Amino acid sequence: MLKVADIFQSGMIIQRDKPFIIWGTAEPKETVNVKVQGQAANAVANDSGAWSLTFSPLEASEHETLTVTASNEDIALEDVAVGEVWVAGGQSNMEFHMRYEKHFKDVKPKCNNPNIRFYDVPEIAFDEQADCFDYSRVGIWRKATPDDIEYFSAVGYYFQRELWQTFKVPVGIIGCNWGGTVSAAWMNPQTVYKTGLAWMEEYNVFAKQIDWDDYWERQRNLVQNSRGNLFEDPFSEFIMPRTPSKEECDAFISSMAEKGEGFELREGEIVVQNIPGVLYEHMLKIIAPYSIRGFLWYQGESDDEKHRAGLYQSMLSGLISDWRNLWNNKELPFLIVQLPGFETWLDVGNFEYDVIRDAQECVTKTVPNTYLCSISDAGEQYDIHPKNKKIVGERLALLARGHVYGEDILCDAPTAKGMKLKGKQAVIYFDNAKGGLVLNGDKVNALCVMADEKEAEYAVKICDEKLLLEFENDGITKVKVCFAKDKFYIVNLYNKAGVPAIPFTLTAVSEK
Repeated sequence: MLKVADIFQSGMIIQRDKPFIIWGTAEPKETVNVKVQGQAANAVANDSGAWSLTFSPLEASEHETLTVTASNEDIALEDVAVGEVWVAGGQSNMEFHMRYEKHFKDVKPKCNNPNIRFYDVPEIAFDEQADCFDYSRVGIWRKATPDDIEYFSAVGYYFQRELWQTFKVPVGIIGCNWGGTVSAAWMNPQTVYKTGLAWMEEYNVFAKQIDWDDYWERQRNLVQNSRGNLFEDPFSEFIMPRTPSKEECDAFISSMAEKGEGFELREGEIVVQNIPGVLYEHMLKIIAPYSIRGFLWYQGESDDEKHRAGLYQSMLSGLISDWRNLWNNKELPFLIVQLPGFETWLDVGNFEYDVIRDAQECVTKTVPNTYLCSISDAGEQYDIHPKNKKIVGERLALLARGHVYGEDILCDAPTAKGMKLKGKQAVIYFDNAKGGLVLNGDKVNALCVMADEKEAEYAVKICDEKLLLEFENDGITKVKVCFAKDKFYIVNLYNKAGVPAIPFTLTAVSEK
């Protein structure tokens, strides 16, 4: 029987200006013919019935028809567009639906744009999951309409909207994410062994003591594994749209437990979606190598939970390599959202987010074609899910315009590159601050200044691309400045592009 992979549907968006790859199944040895935008190509299915073929790059367009034929069978995909396509990956802050976003009520009535489309990869972590639960409402290409906008990744939608306004071509997002997941789940297990051995060691201990028959039988019946309609999850509906108090949360969780609707996890057990490699295998592989422009990545909160933040730089670097390898392209751009300030939410705390942030920054300095998106002004102290995703999507789009699409614009975050101390003045020098720094307020938030091991009094002045600290006393021999290093902060120091500065620590000794 002739089939195309699930992601190839009517209403899909194909990446422009890149080879277009399509694949599926047919009867073994059967010839499959595909036509789109005036091009035709064919392939012969192998002994297992699998086939794939590649078209020359297509031009941006709307309302195309793609036909697939073999023997007496044919498939016609209608309303196909050609434009820009990105994969948006990560955990709950990337998954975060427009339904819950801060500006949703204002956006919904006027969002109608058939050239902005979203495909959500079904959240599958084991082979039988799709058969055990109803997945009919996911794995669908949706258009930005008042009826469907709530299903979009909020970060993805605002990113798409910016690209549409800039380039006026169709823009698609493929959402490949799952709340609360660790990076190891999105990686080839062999890479986890190399870059984050502690994660594999934990899994191996679990694997040796678990009754696998019992484990998989329970997975097939666990309510939390029904991931086909997340809007039916009462917990998400309670916590996502707003930030309830601890008392409200405790009461809600108790109520769920009384109804038998609580989250079930036995002691020492790993949730199925966090087994190393499962989402790489069951979610990422099913969409690769669908032609795309690049990746958006917003994850890291769950890699902090087990105090393994120190592994994150190597893990993220390995993950990027794994994803690029699936697409057979070692240069595909990765736009990485740096975690904002956060203190505590429910029973989740901020252990070493500062280490995660440093790792994210280091990756963008050491791995080619990776870029850091600063949202250091957008965190929420008592909510791990900031509700304003407009900031995130628009900043990612700014990065893409500058680094991927080649616009000559200021798009990176101000980054402290050094400090000098002379007399009563310490001068901090910034990159990515062309035209001068901008301070939103009377003082610089999240700034801790130590002079000769004591907290210092100082005045702040901005001079072009420099931040000047004026001390009351002369004779200071050493200054240490920490910026955005507390658990929670709201940065108010920007560049002219409206991008906030990223965290830093600098030390300088007197230049007498």
